[in-house]
Amino acid sequence: MYLLVLITSVFIAVLLFSIYHYLILPAFISPLSKIPNAHSTSFLPFWIWWKRRTGFENRSIFAAHRERGSVVRLGPNEVSVASLDGLRQIYMGGFNKDPWYIGEFRNYNTPNLVSMMDYKPHSSQKRMITNVYSKSYVQNSPDLQTLSEMILNERLLPLLQSAADNKSAVNVYDLAGAAGMDFMSAYIFGITNSTNYISDIPSREHYFKLWRKKERRLPGRAIAHEELQSICLARCKAADDLAQQLTIKPASSSFPTKPVVYSQFSSQLAHKSSEYINPHRKQLVIASELFDHLVAGHDTGSISLTYIFYELSKNPGLQSSLRTELLTLSPPLKYHANKTEDADSSSTPALPDPRSIDVLPLLNGIFYESLRLYTATPGPQPRITPPGGTTIDGYAIPGGVRISTSARCLHQNEEVYPEPMAFKPERWMDGDEKGFGGTEEMRRWFWAFSSGGRMCLGRNFATQVLKLMIAAIYTNYTTTIVDDEGIEQMDTYTARPVGDKLILQFHRVE
Repeated sequence: MYLLVLITSVFIAVLLFSIYHYLILPAFISPLSKIPNAHSTSFLPFWIWWKRRTGFENRSIFAAHRERGSVVRLGPNEVSVASLDGLRQIYMGGFNKDPWYIGEFRNYNTPNLVSMMDYKPHSSQKRMITNVYSKSYVQNSPDLQTLSEMILNERLLPLLQSAADNKSAVNVYDLAGAAGMDFMSAYIFGITNSTNYISDIPSREHYFKLWRKKERRLPGRAIAHEELQSICLARCKAADDLAQQLTIKPASSSFPTKPVVYSQFSSQLAHKSSEYINPHRKQLVIASELFDHLVAGHDTGSISLTYIFYELSKNPGLQSSLRTELLTLSPPLKYHANKTEDADSSSTPALPDPRSIDVLPLLNGIFYESLRLYTATPGPQPRITPPGGTTIDGYAIPGGVRISTSARCLHQNEEVYPEPMAFKPERWMDGDEKGFGGTEEMRRWFWAFSSGGRMCLGRNFATQVLKLMIAAIYTNYTTTIVDDEGIEQMDTYTARPVGDKLILQFHRVE
């Protein structure tokens, strides 16, 4: 009898504690209880968990903000913010990242810039590498200019010319991933150590099969990740050999470009700390970081390029206007399939100055409007509030709360972007001398590359390369849609096309 009473008493105590801790406390006593709930059950963890699991997170958060304001509660200890005040505090105020990034982005069990939680080590590592991704550096880089000429004229444009000649349709989502990987790997490791996924289709298919397993958590994910890491590590070792050779012998036709990013990061690590004296440790730190750069090059870059293709292919008039603008470049980006060697060609730049491409108003408008409407990473970018807490838009938020903003919520603000679901490049065409465009308010709400100390490191590289590819392609070709089924974006952190494709036909223009 005594045992039964004891068991009953313990059960009641546990039940009462659970009711208080999981229902009463979060629903009525927690400081977050004063924040509007995204859903009537948001004081519990199940609603937002289910939305994430079923692929409805981004649209559900956006709908909640439209109905309930700039600050909404997603879960018992999670808040979403959609305002400039929140943007400044969270991402420019040094809030540390949420541990979610470790599981998603850490490689070789070694931190990189994306997966580092704390602000200070992130800032230290970023300073080692940020120079080679600055706008002035990429615009003036002879290595980037050389590899761009080679990839365009020896790989991408010949492939498109063949497709046009043979009237073969092209999956540009797949091709964009290949091109992004080739450009990124060439800049990181040197053109001789880069991938050639534009031309080498079997290698391309093998790599992206592995990537899909890893990124989509398919069976065999762990093994696929290990092989992807091995591929990156092998290229790091090749780049290290090349860097050592170039210290003895300058660049030549055998080694036309340096391993720009690898050399920068490696040399900075060598001088930074005794922690990296161990060669194996140093190589893992480098490989973990550069693996992430490769992924950014082929993953988010392919999404952005695909939706630029999509909008242009729907509008022949826009293509014509763009081509008229592109023909003002000097020299023009015209591709000559049967070009003969010109003895004096070395005295003439093969590509226009990147600055002249960057400031083309219509190209610029198409680029930024596509990134606004089809952001490659529209989902929440979670951080953790500092121990002292914060106040955003009048709501007190204690320390230790998961807090985030998402690009979708910012980019569909109809007060800033009238008709936010319409593709309107002209909204960016009253630009400034920096090649951005739009009103000051539009620029403040534009968040395709995030903001603050952790904003996208490669944004200037990506902008230059994507604009160059679009300029080169639409100088020489028009495009029409063959198959756009499944072109709508996934409702995920990285938002690829649902159908993994956009099939286009390329038509040569003279």
